[in-house]
Amino acid sequence: MQGSRAARGGRRLLAGALLLFRRTAGFGSLIAGIAAGTAQVFSPGTAWAQKVDLPAGVAKVLAERSPATVDDLRQIERQVARVVERVLPATVGLRIGNGMGSGVVVNREGLILTAGHVVGEAGQRATVIFPDGRRLPGYTLGADHDCDAGMVELLDPPADLVYCPLAEGDELAAGTWVVATGQPGGVVALRDPPVRLGRVLFTGHDVVCSDCEIVGGDSGGPLVNLAGEVVGIHSSIGPMINQNFHVSIGAYRRGWERMHKGESWGGPFDRNGDGIRDRPMLGVAGRTEEGTCLITQVFPGLPAERAGLKPGDVVTKVDGRTIDAFEALIAAVEAKMPGRRVLLEVRRREETLEFRPRLAVAPPKPADKEKGPQGLSPGRAN
Repeated sequence: MQGSRAARGGRRLLAGALLLFRRTAGFGSLIAGIAAGTAQVFSPGTAWAQKVDLPAGVAKVLAERSPATVDDLRQIERQVARVVERVLPATVGLRIGNGMGSGVVVNREGLILTAGHVVGEAGQRATVIFPDGRRLPGYTLGADHDCDAGMVELLDPPADLVYCPLAEGDELAAGTWVVATGQPGGVVALRDPPVRLGRVLFTGHDVVCSDCEIVGGDSGGPLVNLAGEVVGIHSSIGPMINQNFHVSIGAYRRGWERMHKGESWGGPFDRNGDGIRDRPMLGVAGRTEEGTCLITQVFPGLPAERAGLKPGDVVTKVDGRTIDAFEALIAAVEAKMPGRRVLLEVRRREETLEFRPRLAVAPPKPADKEKGPQGLSPGRAN
């Protein structure tokens, strides 16, 4: 991110300060020290969802490339505090079978959006764990495993249910400020859902990539804008700590009726029943060379070789998005689901070629069962 050293340092301090809140007397007092007089305190007994007001001055700061002054940072901090107060009570942990994940309540009927690989199949019992310690029964609805979207519903939603509104449009510009919450590592006593502040890096079909850190257990948790609207649901960990993937809210809208009826389709998904999403594999190794993505090795029997790629090829685009580094190719592949075809534009000497490999399922890494899905490093096959 461009900007002064003070602004960059201030953002790091801000993100660090917001990484983890601990429960005090209640959600109202949780933020009171940061945003006294600005946040509306949750009133038990009524279900509600409301956008967070975005003052014109804050909107102007958020539209800049980076915060320029300490006052800019303070305005962002106050806005994040308002958003956090609304989002935390709607962020839930989900226990389905032996797996744990996260979710976000999105209506007064108790509908919860989560990741498809958290849901698995329709009709399963689910335990919904709220930040205040309540454990309520629910059940899985449907899932679109092609984009990793899923739904869960409470059996008997409480009268004081808090839920988050969905963003109205599908457009999400690179650089948009976002907040991620979830229940990494499962629900921990006396710990509210950790909060991470970041920005959107890029978007693709049904995919949002942000620099918000997510880890195992965050899957299904919400990504919200600074108006408190859900713009995405955490799906998979990317190749680097600051490149992670979320299902766009537009993907849920397109499959809403089918998922709500209990339909599940697409895949493959979580074949081992351990809550870990299958990871896609292209089957190449490579490196970044002078601003290009150079393929140095094509592994036999894997999708890249079957499609016709060769060592020495330079990948220039994936599904129309420009690729200027091998790390960008990894990120683009990690955003896809196994079994889907991708369109690769490749430069081979003086020719420009197109290939449509169908991604395979990557073998699980030993650490996967403890830490969740991981991105592949540039030196490994992908």
